[in-house]
Formats: sequence, structure tokens, C-alpha cells
Amino acid sequence: MVLNNSTDRALTHEEKITRAECYRAMAAAQLGFSYDSSKNIPELFASMFPDSKVAADYAMKDRKLSYVVSHGTGSFFIRELIKDVLKAPAYLLLFDETTIVGVRKQLDLHIRYWSEYQQGVVTRYWKSIMLGHATADIISHHLLDSLKSEGLDLSKLLHLGRDNPNVNKAAEAMIEKEVRSAQEKKTGNSSSNGLLPIEPCPLHIIHTAFKRVRREDYLKVVETIGVGVGRFMKRFVITRWIEVGPVIKRIIDQWLILIEYFLVYLPKIDKKIINNDRWKRIKTQLEQKKTLVRLHFILYVYRHIFSKPLTWLQQKQPLIHLLFEECSNLFRNILISFIKDDLLTNKTVKQLLSISFDSQANEKPDSKLAIGEITRNELQEMPTNEKIKFMHDVRDIYKTIARELTRTLPVTNKFLQNLQFMHPLQQHHESSSKSLMIIAHDLPQLLSDGNLDYLNVEWRLYENETIPEEWYQQKTTSGGSDEVIKCHPIDNYWKHVFAVKTSSGIAKFVVLPKLIKSLLSLSHGNADVERGFSENAALITDDRSYLSDISINGLRATKDAVKFYGQGKVHEVSETIT
Repeated sequence: MVLNNSTDRALTHEEKITRAECYRAMAAAQLGFSYDSSKNIPELFASMFPDSKVAADYAMKDRKLSYVVSHGTGSFFIRELIKDVLKAPAYLLLFDETTIVGVRKQLDLHIRYWSEYQQGVVTRYWKSIMLGHATADIISHHLLDSLKSEGLDLSKLLHLGRDNPNVNKAAEAMIEKEVRSAQEKKTGNSSSNGLLPIEPCPLHIIHTAFKRVRREDYLKVVETIGVGVGRFMKRFVITRWIEVGPVIKRIIDQWLILIEYFLVYLPKIDKKIINNDRWKRIKTQLEQKKTLVRLHFILYVYRHIFSKPLTWLQQKQPLIHLLFEECSNLFRNILISFIKDDLLTNKTVKQLLSISFDSQANEKPDSKLAIGEITRNELQEMPTNEKIKFMHDVRDIYKTIARELTRTLPVTNKFLQNLQFMHPLQQHHESSSKSLMIIAHDLPQLLSDGNLDYLNVEWRLYENETIPEEWYQQKTTSGGSDEVIKCHPIDNYWKHVFAVKTSSGIAKFVVLPKLIKSLLSLSHGNADVERGFSENAALITDDRSYLSDISINGLRATKDAVKFYGQGKVHEVSETIT
């Protein structure tokens, strides 16, 4: 498929028309145009460009557009994706399922790998599979069949990125069995490690931990009021905890207006509303002073504890080398909120895990509990018995979240802890070489015993390499002359390291890139797949519910390719690929 004029020969007239059709197909996928939007395009182009022979002979309408997207651009770009993946030393498969229009189950597959084309880590849309009853057996068979049909080496599959439902855990166990078998055949080692021990998506772990406060009915307050005020502000969906902060802030900002609207205005214009159960629930919440106090507290918890890690985990750049530290900091911040400071100061995560959350002797007094100054000021106006009940609830909330994070966060994961050696600032740290070799020994499918010796030598060379600071950070001065440091993505840093040559022009690092490229591909969460669901929802609207499976795959693959090759701009997809 030729997309531009930078070929070794001039394009024929027919090829120019084909190129125009491909650009139109890519634009339709990227911009979300319906197939029907092409019905009169040939006539429009002929009128707009009367001197163009290409416009005069351009004849692609809706049915041909559908065919070109499904069997042309979509299929072509998927083949190019697989070619790029096959060049990578290893890869990850990210998957998740959702229900789409027509009550169908859709299983989305993404591949995360080091792209030689981009010279960095990318997450690419691969395909969508429509399912009926999505059991673990069905999901695992679809995943394995997809990998095998494209010739992707199962022994190079490092990890499955997934959500946390039990059916996906079962699917992972079935796939791991096949991965172990492939690794054993490749290495001759009967004690293969299988998939790497990375925990499920931390984003969902944090959501689940925050969800535990529902047992105190605090977030039910947000849901109850949020449903009622949906006409004024974005409604809070109780399964999407990342939205809770902005929604609560809007409720607090409009608190007096809400009271006036629900308690005064609505009963005046609609006498029957006083018998409405939803109105009664909202009325009860608005009349209680403790409701506003609860809202201020949950907003404080969101802003000062959960907002930063939730936002951090949504990033696209590789962050696996920072995941252990970020999760450890989150756990520490929860404990700081209610555990005495002397029990936390200068303690390792392992030591923090030994603290008893149920011992009253370990807890801060009410005056030191982290509830936020606004919450504390609002609390002063409540009766003494309600103050006592509120502070008791606060302790229970913090203890519940701490227990849940203790159970689910990967703060005891040695593999994640060792991955910190990849950080640029760990270049000369005494523990880095040890961590490197521990990790390498866990990946015999990537590195043979002979390669391990070369790896050790190359790390010593790296330790003695003078690394320019601008490879990993950029220093600028703000308006107030304060220095601002911006860190570059970690894959961009290592791209520069891998490009280092010896005095004779030979690559200095040969084995090290294979390991680092593989490790940087490890996912710190499943946000990329969930972003894909948002794109999918925009694509498969109610009036497009009858799109075929191949059409959905073609549209998604084409849109992903426009983003990959042209940064989202169709006219910049200028690479000639044949």
C-alpha cells in the first residue's frame, strides 16, 4: 500500500486514486465519520477540484468505504503491527472485556512492546473479539488461538495485563500453562517461571480500596445526591472512583443552591414529589449537617491520598520501574493519616506491614487524625455525640483501606522492587547490578547462561559511562526564577544509552538492550485498554450497533495506526509501506 509520493517511481493514475481512497478511509476511522457520510463524496470532490483527474475518477462511496476499512487499511495495519512486534525481544498482552450495544461481550486485545519503528515502548490496539458467554475457558482459547495464528512466540509473552475479575484470573492460569510449556521447549529447562509475577492493575486495586468506605455509607451520600443533581453536573458513577473528587467539589460548591432547589423550589412546583422515594433520600441527606462534613472528608481523602496515584497510573509512558515506590508511598500515606508518627518514621515497607491497625495504642488522637482543615472546621458545628461517631467512622475508614491495600498492593513484590535498577539515578547504586542479575536469571527464555556473562560486563560498562543529564531530565526556569525539572520518559533515556558506540563505531551494548526493552514493556496498569473502551463507545453508538466484527476491527486498527504513524493526523501518515 503506497501512501505518499516518495517512491522510486511516479505513481500511476490508478495508484493515486487508491491512495486517495486509503486517506479517506483513514480519515473516516480517525474522525469517527459514518460510512453514510461518503455517499456524495465523489460528486463533492469533483465539484471542489474540477481540474483534478483523481477527483474526477474518485468513486468510493459508503459500501466501498466499508470494504476498504475492513479488508484494506485495517488488515494492512494489523499485519504491520505484527511485523513490528516480531522484532521485539518480548511483549505483553493486555486484555479486558466489556458489554457493548446489543448486549454483546467484547474482548479487546492490546499488545505492549518495544517498537523498533518508534524506538520506545508502545501499546497498540490489536483486535476485538465478540463473545457470547465469556467463561475463562472461552477467553483463554481465544487469546491463545489469536497469538498462535499470528506466529507470536508464546515463550516471549512476559505478562498478561488484565482487570481483576475471577474469570480473568482463571484465564491467566490456563494461558500460563501454555507459556510454561513453550518456555520449557525453548530453554530445555523443566522449571520454567512462566508469566512474570506482576500484580493486577493497581488502578483497580486503589478503586477497590476506596470502595470499601461504602460500608460506612459515605460514598452513598455522593451517589444519592449525584443522581438527583445530574441535570446540573456530571453524575458520579459509583464504580468509577477516579471521578469522585470533581463531583464532590461541584456538590459542595453548589450546596446552598441544591438545598434551595430540592427543599424549597421542587415541592412548590410539584406537590406530588414529597411522595417520591428518591426525593426523600436526597432530602434526608441535604437536611443533615453531617452530610456536608462527610463530603468534605471524602474530598480530602481523594485529593491528598488517592488523586496523585490515580492520575499517575493513567499515564501512557513506561512506569514499571517506579511502581513499587509509588505503591509503597500510597500505603505509607494511608498510615500517616491515622497511625502515630514515631511508628512510621524511617521505617521500611516491610516494617510498616507489621504494624497492628487495630491497636488503639498505635493510633493518633482525634486532634491529629488527617481529616483536613475544612472538615475540622465544619465538624465544630455538630453535636458532641455526632462528632464522636464521625471520628470513629474516620478511623474505621482508614483501617479498612489500609487492610485492603495490605492485601492487594504489590508492596512485598521482590520482582517489582528489583526493577528499580532501570532508573537513571540508579546507575551507580550498589544494589543495581545485583538486582539486574536477579531479574536476568528469572528470564532464561530471553537470555542464555552465556548471555548472562555478557550482560554483567555490559552493566559494568554502563556504570562507567558518562550520561548527559539531558538524556533523562530537562531543567527550565519558571516565571519566578524557580528551577523546574521535567523528567523524560524512561524509554527515551534508554534509547540514547543503546545508541552509544565504541571508538570503532560498534554498538557498545548488545545484550543489555534485549533485557531492558523487555522489562520496560511491562505494564503498570490497564488504563490503555480502558481508554480503548472509551474509543469503542464513541465508535459503536446505538445507530451503529449493526457494524460487523470485521468492520469494528478495521476501524479500530486503522485509527490506532493513524495515531502510531501520523500522531493522529491522517496527512502525516507518510511512511511508504509495501
